[in-house]
Amino acid sequence: MKKIVLSHNIPKEYYEEYVTDMQVAVPKEPLTAWTKEEAKEVIKDADIFICYHDFKMDQELIDSAENLEIVGNVGSGYDNVDWRYAKEKGIHVLNAPRSVMEATSEMTVALMMSVCRGVVQYDRELKRDLVMKRQLFFYRDMVLYGKTLGVIGMGRIGHMVARKAHGLGMKIIYSNQGAIPKEAEEELGGAQYMTAEEVLKNADVVTIHIPLMEETKHFINAEKLALMKKDAYLINASRGPIVEEAALLDALKNHVIKGAALDVQEFEPNVNPELAALDNIVMTPHCCTNVAEVRVEMIHELLQGVRTLLGGEKPYNLVC
Repeated sequence: MKKIVLSHNIPKEYYEEYVTDMQVAVPKEPLTAWTKEEAKEVIKDADIFICYHDFKMDQELIDSAENLEIVGNVGSGYDNVDWRYAKEKGIHVLNAPRSVMEATSEMTVALMMSVCRGVVQYDRELKRDLVMKRQLFFYRDMVLYGKTLGVIGMGRIGHMVARKAHGLGMKIIYSNQGAIPKEAEEELGGAQYMTAEEVLKNADVVTIHIPLMEETKHFINAEKLALMKKDAYLINASRGPIVEEAALLDALKNHVIKGAALDVQEFEPNVNPELAALDNIVMTPHCCTNVAEVRVEMIHELLQGVRTLLGGEKPYNLVC
């Protein structure tokens, strides 16, 4: 009988149909996670380990497992898992890339609308002043219709964001490891493939959708921010360290760019108080998939991949 360990004690009804023939180990208290020391002990004889983004599956933990075959990460990104080391040890790594697409792309557009149309700032001001004020000519915000969205990383989520933005009447330019098929570009109103630098120079809004790796840390730095239009906005709903926080803070304070919206932070779970104090930024707590129905879908997608792999076939969500 295979032993499967879950990093968090999630409701049993969300996963029980996939583990009927397995020994299951979870933390004692509902919705809590193993400590590092507890995990090192319980993983010793585990065949499968399932974790969430806030749980670090590092080399030390992997070395604690004697029989580990599969690590599953409940999410699209998997930078919390030392997947390269797992691969060296012959351990398969899976993720849940499809179930997050709609929720993450929807939240990205919500962030874009919030900062570009001043939704959050209007809300703060109205609740503070309790008086409805309007200016005859107001230059803070920007209408999205007819503007250009620059997508850096046209993968599953980047493409979904582009589709939604195209529906809002935005023009699409993008950078990627390679151009997407011509028919896909046509579906997006004639999306144009460019270098990342060209996207930054030409977009009114730039949205980041690349994975966090050593080579993408601080991909957006002071030099890249300086390429952007002075009235452009930056959206990051991927991973915090892709954007150099100090450089973004400087760019926002000195009006190098007009504004930013972040669902992720470089030093999570902590938030820079200087960044939070700015009026030209909208921030949410890494919550694109923080909806129960989405989290359940993510668990199902991941465990379906595990069952497929155990059955001797290659699942689509196999990372390595």
